[in-house]
Amino acid sequence: MTSTTRTPARATQGRVRRARLAGATALAAGIALAAPAAAVVPTAVPADDGYEVILDGTPESFDAWEYAGDGGFDRLDDGTVRSRAGAGGGFGTLWYPVRQYGDFSMVVEYRDDAPGDARANSGIQVRFPDLSGPVEGCPTTFNGNETGNLSWIAVNCGHEIQVNDSPEGGSNDPRKTGSVYGFADLGLDEARPTAKGTWNELEVRVVGQHYTVIRDGVVINEYENLPGVPFPDRPLDPDSSSRGLVGYVGLQAHGSAPDVVSFREVRVRELPPVHVEADARCLGGTAHVAVRAENVGSDPLDVTLGTPAGERTFDAVAPGRNAYRAFSARAASVDAGTATLTVPGVDGPVVVETPYAGVDCT
Repeated sequence: MTSTTRTPARATQGRVRRARLAGATALAAGIALAAPAAAVVPTAVPADDGYEVILDGTPESFDAWEYAGDGGFDRLDDGTVRSRAGAGGGFGTLWYPVRQYGDFSMVVEYRDDAPGDARANSGIQVRFPDLSGPVEGCPTTFNGNETGNLSWIAVNCGHEIQVNDSPEGGSNDPRKTGSVYGFADLGLDEARPTAKGTWNELEVRVVGQHYTVIRDGVVINEYENLPGVPFPDRPLDPDSSSRGLVGYVGLQAHGSAPDVVSFREVRVRELPPVHVEADARCLGGTAHVAVRAENVGSDPLDVTLGTPAGERTFDAVAPGRNAYRAFSARAASVDAGTATLTVPGVDGPVVVETPYAGVDCT
């Protein structure tokens, strides 16, 4: 492993141009950055299906990120990025300062690399304000923690999607992988845990105030961020109203020594303002795939819903209204699959896929 450490101040030199969906200039910065790999030289990963790869294992990609708080991240020779705890036991956030995201899908590949028999704790943090200094506009001074650790801004003003497959009980955090931390928590069985050392893919999909978490192709959590919901058991923390509709994204380094998590190929895609849900169900003994799309934007929108059993187009779906269709499989069962939403885009149709589980109606 090779690494160097920088101060948390925003760097202004060495700016890197990166191709992105909306176009912006990357800032070269960070607190725990790495020297070029010696043994393996990762190459930039090309964008795929509308996604922008914002962390691809190359030094140039890693240099575009910044760090706030305790601990840090190191880029390894194979291009993975690994978290490490700080000397003071606090946590921190490796965040992408190039741009803020509104409605988006963020896909992260990660691996639990905790030493020994331990399991690691980490998280994907979304829709938080700039972490380069104290902010106003959400109640970050509620408990004052951000004065000593700017990463608390991401906690108090954004949402964390938990990464934690530790067993239940003891001092382990009861909120497991896929939890929208503190507001929509999952137990271990719901998290669909994997063995330590296994690469996982976690997708966080945020449209309007709706959060969908997809682990290895399976939807494991859905959460609607309604205003005024308190953080359970932490009365001094801001409630759900402090979470906005736009913000930055990042990866968490948790505060204890066993919390070692590796990440690779982080990619983000802007989404249309439509929340989609799909599930297979039994209607009259026949399997159907039901697809619902809600327009959470401010303008009418043409949408097409599709499954392997067919598709249906809905013209000018008004803001706040749904397009819905239950597609018959014409059979007593249907396998797990993917439903599609298609909407017009500036550069052509935009397609969003949503997985659903199979069902047996016999």
